[in-house]
Amino acid sequence: MERRNCQAIIKQMMEKIPSDKTEFIKDLEWNFEDAGYKAPEETLQWERTMKTLQKHIPDPSADWEFEVLSIFTTHSIDDLKAMVASKS
Repeated sequence: MERRNCQAIIKQMMEKIPSDKTEFIKDLEWNFEDAGYKAPEETLQWERTMKTLQKHIPDPSADWEFEVLSIFTTHSIDDLKAMVASKS
């Protein structure tokens, strides 16, 4: 199984985030820079990025939010929507 590159994943996620979400983008830019200093086998950069997503998308509802979470988790958008729906 190929190891995913955290910086590449963050970059893909940032392409989906509306430009008016400046704090979210700023936090992900920090995660991107931080991940550049970590060895690929470390998990700290993934944990920090996950916390950023939890902070900015606590209850996803917009399509772009599900796209971002799909990129990070590798779950399909439909699966993620079903998970959110089952929580309510």
